Amino acid sequence: MARHPADLLSLLSGLIALGVGLLLLTGGIGDLPMEWVGPAVAIAVGALILFAARPGHDVSEAERASADEGRP
Repeated sequence: MARHPADLLSLLSGLIALGVGLLLLTGGIGDLPMEWVGPAVAIAVGALILFAARPGHDVSEAERASADEGRP
């Protein structure tokens, strides 16, 4: 079985989530207000999901029709 390429975006987001989770568990760093970190991370993750879920390529009707003509 062939290996697939690494998904660096997923790796980076997982490491960031791990780091934020450890910060929340340990009580934070210095004067960083932890009551703002949770909501800020939730907003950032939601924005990232919306960005990732957007359609990448809009197929026009002409392209669909030409693609359907070539099918048996």
